[in-house]
Amino acid sequence: MDYQGEQDMELEALQAILMDDLIEYEGNLPSGWVAAGKTYKIVIAPDEEDGADSGEYPLKAELLFAHTPKYPEEPPSLKLRSVTGLSDSDLAEATAVLEEQVQANLGMAMIYTLMGAAKEWLQGRVNSGPVTDPEVERRKAEEAAERKRAEARAHGTPVTLETFAAWKARYDAEVAAARAKAAEALKEDDKARRLSGKAWFLRQAAEGADAVVGDDEAGVLSEDDEEDFDDAEGAAEEEELVEEEDEEDDIDYEDDDDEGMLDEL
Repeated sequence: MDYQGEQDMELEALQAILMDDLIEYEGNLPSGWVAAGKTYKIVIAPDEEDGADSGEYPLKAELLFAHTPKYPEEPPSLKLRSVTGLSDSDLAEATAVLEEQVQANLGMAMIYTLMGAAKEWLQGRVNSGPVTDPEVERRKAEEAAERKRAEARAHGTPVTLETFAAWKARYDAEVAAARAKAAEALKEDDKARRLSGKAWFLRQAAEGADAVVGDDEAGVLSEDDEEDFDDAEGAAEEEELVEEEDEEDDIDYEDDDDEGMLDEL
């Protein structure tokens, strides 16, 4: 069999019948897709009723097809997809119908026959009862859920005695922990900053000495620096003298106590 010749003649016939409705497909192809040439698509809808607009039909499908290398003695590549109103289960059922037609028509040009079978299935689906678009239903469910969440936000969460008590306990614990942490931090900071009088004077003297060294290196020592250094050093010496006098007083006091005890004996 001249496979290429058979395929070319079928495409010419389809183009003559479908005209602009037969479209060359240039999108992403399904996994495992096999094509000896180009891939085409056509939108399939139920038969139009009198005065009805085909765009108003709730069910529409898109049929992708391509000739395989040995078509028509082997099945063509086919993919049925939803345009409007078809669920995954609908597509699976319709695809099973097309596969039966493929097996029944092997050896013959069958694309137009498959299109007719798909349209017939869609018509039967419409006649079986009200049709709802799964995408529309999904959007409705999302909108209803959002309205429910908005109402909950508007009214807030009802407060009971139990929920308030639990919240109050958590709040009090958090406040107590924060206060304890702040007090500990303040205590550590105050401890780090606190200096004895002698330490303060010694630090001032050291800072004055550093200033003197810096000025000596530059060859300049100001009168204010000398006065600050002398004041700091004198203050430190004065504090040391006070401490020594306190120690001597303690010693004299102890000696007086010893003499008093001897007199009593």
